[in-house]
Amino acid sequence: MGKLSDLVNKGVRLIVVDHDASGSSGGSATSPPPPPPREIQPGEIEAPTPAPVRDEAGVAIPDHGYGVDKVAEMLQGKRLSALGREVRATAVLAALEAAQVDVTDVIADAVKRDKALDAFEAAKERELHELRTKNEGRVRELRQEMEGLLTKINAEIERLKAASEAAEKSFSQLQIRKRREEERLHEVVANFVEPSRNPITAGSLQGSTPPKPGA
Repeated sequence: MGKLSDLVNKGVRLIVVDHDASGSSGGSATSPPPPPPREIQPGEIEAPTPAPVRDEAGVAIPDHGYGVDKVAEMLQGKRLSALGREVRATAVLAALEAAQVDVTDVIADAVKRDKALDAFEAAKERELHELRTKNEGRVRELRQEMEGLLTKINAEIERLKAASEAAEKSFSQLQIRKRREEERLHEVVANFVEPSRNPITAGSLQGSTPPKPGA
């Protein structure tokens, strides 16, 4: 590609024909005439300064600065994007020759980027798997803690209920003993006073059973 590069560097004009737009050379009489050859201006194959580093996988651009990203920007430029594939390729190849860059370097850069992206994806997939495994393990631990806490709480609830029931039973037994003792006292005192004047309240319960919570 040295000859083409030398010609461009010497100011020789680059004339191209857009075959995609002209159609078949043996078109019918009603077909429009093919567009005339046109000169590609230097600005049409210029590209902006390439990014210094690949964001996706950290692959550095080639030393000469012409990586796949820069070539993609050249192909998508507002002047070249409207041309046919062959014309765009020819224009970009001319720019690469002028910069003494072999197109195989661009292809190699694209391959490196593709492999780096594959490795980047694989690394992220591993991170996702590790995070999922870690989180699932923590969820199991929390569920076990929750089940243990519920078991402890339920046991405490049963203990409190049993204590309340025992206290109620003990109080009922106390009331029975109290009534029997009052009956005994009433009988003793009845030997010395008239029945209507007996101060002992035999057979009646003093006070009442405390209401149960929620009653």
